[in-house]
Amino acid sequence: MNQIDFVELLNHSQSAGHTETAVYGAESPSQFGQIWRPAGDGPYPAVMFLHGGCWSSAFDLAHARGFCQALAECGFLVWLPEYRRVGEAGGGWPGTFLDVSEAAQWFWTTWGGQFDPDRCFLAGHSAGAHLALWLNGGPPGLALRVQDAAWPWRQVLAFAPITDLERYSRGRGSCQLMGSTLLASAEGVPAGLLSPRPTQMVADVTVFYSALDAIVPAEQCLVFAAASGCELIEMPQAGHFDFVHPETDAGRAVIKFFKGLNDGP
Repeated sequence: MNQIDFVELLNHSQSAGHTETAVYGAESPSQFGQIWRPAGDGPYPAVMFLHGGCWSSAFDLAHARGFCQALAECGFLVWLPEYRRVGEAGGGWPGTFLDVSEAAQWFWTTWGGQFDPDRCFLAGHSAGAHLALWLNGGPPGLALRVQDAAWPWRQVLAFAPITDLERYSRGRGSCQLMGSTLLASAEGVPAGLLSPRPTQMVADVTVFYSALDAIVPAEQCLVFAAASGCELIEMPQAGHFDFVHPETDAGRAVIKFFKGLNDGP
């Protein structure tokens, strides 16, 4: 199965359960997330997964639940945080960016004693992959809590990431137009501060991409990989949403990759 659309991804996630819901902040109703605890006793390998959706309040974490459940079934402790998005109070710059940092710190502070520090991973898809890479870059000029949230991860996995927000936002697609809105929320802030800095990655990075992705051009991944020296994995037949649907060809390959991380070196 290849080239699924968003509705298929969302439908697949409707029946996914989770262990508990948690609140990580007090500034917005969107500062919450869902936890999947795997079977057995810890310490567990752990994943914080940042969902995509064009940074827009029109898309919440619901479509990522099926993928997170599949990771838990592979033995991972999974944290899927929501965050403030464009279109809601506090969304955009800097709220969206600060929220992913707060969510990371909450995960480490609350659950860090139960997972294996040598098998802890930060992952994201699309706009969520953009935020994961941004967080891993230790961006300057912001509160220390953002910089501190980058260091603990063993590896960052970015699925169809948007890596150059300014360039991406020149397009006319709906997600690209939302990127323009995100940039506009940072009036007076250099546009480059809203994108990951490829030469400043803290943890090792693996980028997954497809030349057939109709939402995030492969160029976004190829240019970033060339600048950062990160691992680059092509999924030749994948559509944009296939990476995070466990029953697609690309999704099965991604889950297999995670299983390899769980098994360790």
